[in-house]
Amino acid sequence: MADNHRTTGKQKSQFQRFAMFWDTQNVHLNQNQAKLLLAFAQSQGRLEPPKFYYNPQHKNQVNDKNRLEKLGCQGVDVPSGKNSADKQLVCDCIKRVAIKPSPDIIILVLGDRDFAGLITVLKALGITVIVFARRKSASKKLINLVGEDNFHDVDELSSLSAGLKPQLENQKKLSIEADRLSA
Repeated sequence: MADNHRTTGKQKSQFQRFAMFWDTQNVHLNQNQAKLLLAFAQSQGRLEPPKFYYNPQHKNQVNDKNRLEKLGCQGVDVPSGKNSADKQLVCDCIKRVAIKPSPDIIILVLGDRDFAGLITVLKALGITVIVFARRKSASKKLINLVGEDNFHDVDELSSLSAGLKPQLENQKKLSIEADRLSA
């Protein structure tokens, strides 16, 4: 992965701050893929609790909500409406980067070009943007904006996350602890 960080000479380290915003209406992942995505993000630095956006009127998205919250993610309930999840995700992401210290890297799990403006703003602020989507349905504009090094196909998460067994074990422990606390 390219080292495109705000400060010249800044090396990738465990002290980098990561934030993740995930449009589950646009990119659905199975349990294993979700765990691999989170393990990848956690292996890169300090990951804030990932936010995901869902519509509670859709049963499959409620199932995703329950599953992802057990993995330590924060669900954001968005009402029905044209691009409501997209708008809320953009708003939350902008609010987050306005707070200091802002994340060094933003991971976006999405795929449509509605987020081109957000990516442009984040990059102008010196924030590295990594996009996870399905290559076959992702906007070419998004891929071009972040570059091939910072675009990852979610269908290739297993190969990307190879060697992340410690993070997966940690994710499993967090999931067990979340189950225990919610019981």
